[in-house]
Amino acid sequence: MIKRPKISKHEIIADIIFIIVGMFVAFLAVLIFDYHWSFYPGETIFPPSKHIFKTPTPYYVAIPLGGLIGFLVLKLLFYAFMEEESAIKEMKWTGYGKKKKRS
Repeated sequence: MIKRPKISKHEIIADIIFIIVGMFVAFLAVLIFDYHWSFYPGETIFPPSKHIFKTPTPYYVAIPLGGLIGFLVLKLLFYAFMEEESAIKEMKWTGYGKKKKRS
């Protein structure tokens, strides 16, 4: 049986922040899309004079879905940063990329 390392409290906090950021961005995107008819001349933005969505159902669906997609994108992005950093450290340690002296 493979022994897995324990998940730290900092990793859980980071995951929660990633989900919250994804949900917030999804909320802003749906809100701006819902209000965008109010940006035309002669309309009021606050309170918005026109809505695209007549029910709050798109908000209920898009915000959790956006949180999940945002979480996955951010995790993938930070994983790529971690891998790049470890590859750079390995290249420095092995001396890869250094110019050799010609004799």
